[in-house]
Amino acid sequence: MRNRFLLALKSLVAFGFIAGLLWWADAHIEWADMWSAWQRLSVSALLGATAMVLFSHGMRVIRVHFAYAQQYQLGRLDVAGVSLVHNTISFLLPMRLGEAALPILSRTRLNVGISYSSATLLMLRVFDAHWLLVLLLIFASQSYLGQSAALISWALVLSMPLVLWALRRWLMQSARFSTIKALVRRPRTLIILYVQTGMIWGVKLAALAYLASVLGLLPLDHAWIATIIADASALSPVTGFANAGTFEAAFSLPLLPLNYDASSLVETALNVHIFILVTNIAAGLVGAIMLLVKPKQPDNQGTL
Repeated sequence: MRNRFLLALKSLVAFGFIAGLLWWADAHIEWADMWSAWQRLSVSALLGATAMVLFSHGMRVIRVHFAYAQQYQLGRLDVAGVSLVHNTISFLLPMRLGEAALPILSRTRLNVGISYSSATLLMLRVFDAHWLLVLLLIFASQSYLGQSAALISWALVLSMPLVLWALRRWLMQSARFSTIKALVRRPRTLIILYVQTGMIWGVKLAALAYLASVLGLLPLDHAWIATIIADASALSPVTGFANAGTFEAAFSLPLLPLNYDASSLVETALNVHIFILVTNIAAGLVGAIMLLVKPKQPDNQGTL
């Protein structure tokens, strides 16, 4: 009963974000002006940004496959459908409810253990948050925090090997985590996953920041700050459906102290959000088709 109440409450809050966004946008935004912003973007630039975002989805597939390959014998295409569908479900559902898709699909489609896939997901989310913080500090140093932010970001990057070493040592010595030791047995595995995560976010956010800069006539460093925080808002436990409302707020609020017009910022955020929604659903449809075409892994799928 308590779980149903929490689910209903989360859904109500998520719908509230959407309703609030639509009410505010209808009162303050000229929809024709919002759509006309796309005329500033050339077809080649749009295709390039789309290719970069889809590349980041492909890198996510490679990242999950590499993590699973430390313990399971799986083809990259077998993992692709699971990873792509998980990314889309995680994006569409509010309050991190979609994260359960990866362990569930990994178990039902790939016969990957729940504990292993859940540990993999948790580690990747930690890497995601770390890279988002590093990128934010780099670009915020120019507009908000000064040179100290750049120094902090480099300290975070340089300290990560020590953190990974300590995490690996603790997990290898713990009897409670025997099922996931293959994930951390070799330091090379953690390093590669960390570098892959940096590539994913660097490529994706570069495309989104460029779009925001062109569509909203923003300086590129300000566009980076807004898109980093907006995209990172999806990692928050409090989000709307498809991050609606929370994305726009996270995009706009950091730039308001720089004397931007709130309506213009929300217009830009909506355009970027629509682009993310379309590319995410497209990647998810590809993944769903792959799951329909590819047979389920046999129950005797071996481990390494």
